[in-house]
Amino acid sequence: MADAIVHEWISGRRGSERVFEAIAACRPDAHLHALSAAPGHGLDLGGRQLTTTFLDRRVLRERRGATLPLMSLAWRAAAGPHRYDTVVVSHHAAASQFARFCRADRRIAYVHTPARYVWTPELDRRGASSALTPMRALLKRADRRSADRLDAIAANSAEVAGRIERFWGRSAVVIHPPVDTVFFTPSPTAERPSRDFLLGMSRFVPYKRLDLVIEVGERIGMPVVLAGSGPDEARLRALAARATVPVEIVLTPSDEELRHLYRNAACLVFPAHEDFGIVPVEAQACGTPVVGVAAGGCLETIRHGVSGILVDGVDTGSFADAVVSAGRLRAHACVQWAERFSLARFQSEIRPWLDGTTS
Repeated sequence: MADAIVHEWISGRRGSERVFEAIAACRPDAHLHALSAAPGHGLDLGGRQLTTTFLDRRVLRERRGATLPLMSLAWRAAAGPHRYDTVVVSHHAAASQFARFCRADRRIAYVHTPARYVWTPELDRRGASSALTPMRALLKRADRRSADRLDAIAANSAEVAGRIERFWGRSAVVIHPPVDTVFFTPSPTAERPSRDFLLGMSRFVPYKRLDLVIEVGERIGMPVVLAGSGPDEARLRALAARATVPVEIVLTPSDEELRHLYRNAACLVFPAHEDFGIVPVEAQACGTPVVGVAAGGCLETIRHGVSGILVDGVDTGSFADAVVSAGRLRAHACVQWAERFSLARFQSEIRPWLDGTTS
């Protein structure tokens, strides 16, 4: 029998998808499954076929919220015909249901978070829709049943391990996601970073609070660059047009473009409450300090007073003061801290967990 590695949906080469890619590299013969996969997603899967479900249609990929009631059915259908030695689930929504329904000798999950739209909609307003309220109790029961079938669980942060204990009643080992600290590096010595703008980088959705990055730029009189993409683009463009400082919007930057932005920013302003947050680590790996909220993953990815500044609460004045303080931090210290999250470190921790030699 073979192993299987399962991920939710693949919409690009982003944080959770990169973890799936890294786990897949540890099991080069494993079968790979996902609910759906966007064309040109950019993941390196070693030439293997990725098996998707009946939800892998363009109209459904673009309206994923409407497919939530169908995810359990999709995973049940995908799991049905197979039997595996070990099933490894990369979970942040419903993928653990593949492990629940499949036939396998061992079922384990790397958890990015128990589904936010089920358990913590206050952290992501996309999950707070009144349309989901009647379903939430049913989704919680299904989620717990799937968690009960797991033989071992790894969490991407202490923040998420705490949620797993609260919501699922299970313990989890913490294995931080990998960050490409070989690619994300400071500017070559021949190039002097400009350090003349503030950077906001994330999905363009309201809970990421990119509007606050603009407000901070206005407060301290510094230009702003917002990088990413998403449904909040029109609102952010309107805010940018009215701003009292220059605001540039860079849509869907390549890795090379993003590295250039990290290297030249005065600071990454990161006000979102994240489960882990790979973006702050990438910025620090490039020698750029981060100002983030003192909650969630930032408590683990930022070393206060060394690689960045942690701020209690999300208000413009506090973040503006923190940006000024971050300007006194050393690039070398940022880089050293980021090495704690390297791919080599991830591989050294994930392999024994996959093998069952750590719990």
